[in-house]
Amino acid sequence: MRSLGPVSVPRSSSHDSQEDASEASETRGENREGTSGSAPGGSGRARRDGVARIREGHSAVRRANRIETAEDYVEAIDDLVREHGEARVKDLALCFGVSHVTVSRTVDRLQREGLVVTAPYRAIELSDEGRELAGRSRARHASVLRFLLAIGIPPTVATRDAEGLEHHVSDDTLAAFERFVESRPEERERLERDLLTGESARSTGPERFARVRSAHAAELTEDYVEAIGDLIEDRGEARVVHLSRRFGVSHVTVSRMVGRLKRDGYVDTEPYRPITLTEAGVELASASKERHRVVLTFLLALGIPRESAEIDAEGVEHHVSSETLRVFAAFSE
Repeated sequence: MRSLGPVSVPRSSSHDSQEDASEASETRGENREGTSGSAPGGSGRARRDGVARIREGHSAVRRANRIETAEDYVEAIDDLVREHGEARVKDLALCFGVSHVTVSRTVDRLQREGLVVTAPYRAIELSDEGRELAGRSRARHASVLRFLLAIGIPPTVATRDAEGLEHHVSDDTLAAFERFVESRPEERERLERDLLTGESARSTGPERFARVRSAHAAELTEDYVEAIGDLIEDRGEARVVHLSRRFGVSHVTVSRMVGRLKRDGYVDTEPYRPITLTEAGVELASASKERHRVVLTFLLALGIPRESAEIDAEGVEHHVSSETLRVFAAFSE
């Protein structure tokens, strides 16, 4: 990626006041729209409800990403103990393709959370709570993998996609996956055979998690350019204050992300001016929106409640390969 200088977003009191006044004015306007007229639930209320759903979806993704590290680590530790009799920092560093320092910090966090037990120069062991979490994570992975196999995804692709999807499906979605598999008892033998094929192809090396890390790196970029495109379409412009409200994060967080998008060539912006998409940004936003549409339509076709489907789609869309996305699209037709 090109590395230009970061975008400078002024933080003077006058600029903050302008944005705060803009936000307050828009909120008052939305309140008036939502309460005026004879028809309850007007456009202002619908807009607020839509923003709230989007914000909850992104909050769910952030929560899942935080939990994902813990789940992946305890499962990897459990796998290493089963296969080699012990798990050490160097083993996890090889497994995840990260530095010993990164692993040590994560293990310290897991120990504070009561998931592992370790000491200097000693192997890492799972606590009872850690073993329970590893078991739940492994069972959820198997359920997601069975479902992907049941809809016709090849074992190697299904195994790869399941690594990311397993962390972004709610109980409603997981239950729908399991109902779908149970509704096809005649395919049980094939599914179990494909499951064994998929699990045998599940690497314990860094490539196992490389695609998930890559998806996380692209996730924010895709979400932001899509949001900017939506705001321009709905409001005629996109500003930091709009993105802050949409994602439920601070203006500073948004400004930093916009700076990164500008360095990567997806947006143009100047101080006190709206944010616009470049040609590359428009193309990425369009592709991201279409992928989201396909995933959401697919989840709804499975009978998943709309609220759960909308929240889950925000995370699932970033962890489906092109092969799986094509099957989702065909299934929903």
